[in-house]
Amino acid sequence: MFQKINIVQIIIVLSLFFQYSCTVESDIPTPVEFPEPTSGDVFYKGSYMAYVTHQETYGGVVFKENGVPKDAFQSIADHGANIARLRIDNPPYKSSYTAGYADVDFGSPEKVKLELQRAKNAGLKTLLTFGYQSMALEDNQKLNNYVAPLKWQPIANDIEKLKDSVYKHTTNVLEAYILADLTPAIVAIGNETNQRFLEPNMTEADLPDYSVVRTVKLLNAGTKAVRDLNAKYGLNIKIACHIFEASYLKTWMKIHIRNGLDFDILALSHYHNWHSLGSFTNWTEVVSFVKNTYKKEFLIMETAQLFREGGNDDHVNILGLDNIPAGYDNPPTTNTQKEYLKDLAQELYDAGGIGVIYWGGEWVGSNTLIFPDQYGAGSSWENKAFWDFDYNLHDGINWMNEIIQN
Repeated sequence: MFQKINIVQIIIVLSLFFQYSCTVESDIPTPVEFPEPTSGDVFYKGSYMAYVTHQETYGGVVFKENGVPKDAFQSIADHGANIARLRIDNPPYKSSYTAGYADVDFGSPEKVKLELQRAKNAGLKTLLTFGYQSMALEDNQKLNNYVAPLKWQPIANDIEKLKDSVYKHTTNVLEAYILADLTPAIVAIGNETNQRFLEPNMTEADLPDYSVVRTVKLLNAGTKAVRDLNAKYGLNIKIACHIFEASYLKTWMKIHIRNGLDFDILALSHYHNWHSLGSFTNWTEVVSFVKNTYKKEFLIMETAQLFREGGNDDHVNILGLDNIPAGYDNPPTTNTQKEYLKDLAQELYDAGGIGVIYWGGEWVGSNTLIFPDQYGAGSSWENKAFWDFDYNLHDGINWMNEIIQN
């Protein structure tokens, strides 16, 4: 997730675009024979934790447990988490929207390094997403939702130069973490990359037809950086490719993998009110399809559920009561959140998936600016965080301890 404002409209547009343009292919190689996935013993349970230090530093947030201040990373670890997700974003980290606020540089390599260390201190593994987007752009620098970062916009039409930039950026950032003994367990190349990726700065209507080959080349540049570092340092960092909506899954995997897309883990976003399973009837079918058809592991990298109604700041709130499926307490309580996540994770575990990572568990309400846009400071997610409106850890976090793992 980068920004979920107006997500319904975005999904509708993407859905229509995907139906008409996803078959654009060229230079289709011979189908690749993929090896069987080699699952470890770990079922990943955790949360996105990218905003923790930023909120503490600039928003006066004090994360607590039982009323006592406690490191947020340690809190989730003590309640069953074994992984934290963080994200690298490109500069600039300030724009006209950040005037009066601190730079939104929590996605900079320097700031992410601090969070990687906090995760390590708490005994957590990490999943590091390379978003390949500028965190803060002026409106005229972001004419579509897939625009290349500001520094790369002049080369966005030159696929070879763009590939080289993706490779070098991924290599430089990741190698610095490896040398600092902060190696992530998983690296995600791109964030919810359903179709377009690192496009020129022009309006959606003016963009050229979608090219599967172009997207595969760019994603594979990031993958190659990780593969090369694995070989150089004798590591086994797994590579995830992250899309959203299981209803896109069959077509997306078919057209991208037949064009040579290289990755280990298919990672999916799933929000009940925004996403559909499409032709699948349950998560067991989804996992089986990914593992048996394409020999990839399956991970839910983003999901969320409410623990109460309403918010506690002036920021717009999104993902409401319709996100709660039938059978769960509604109006929501912390038990709604805990039971929903436990059931989802249990089904994934039983089906052979490798984990569930929550999104926004740390995004409490405060006067902190997170997304530099017209909505200003605060959180659209505070009623879905794992800390309540007083920044106290609540019972929703305990879903991770209630999964039965044999």
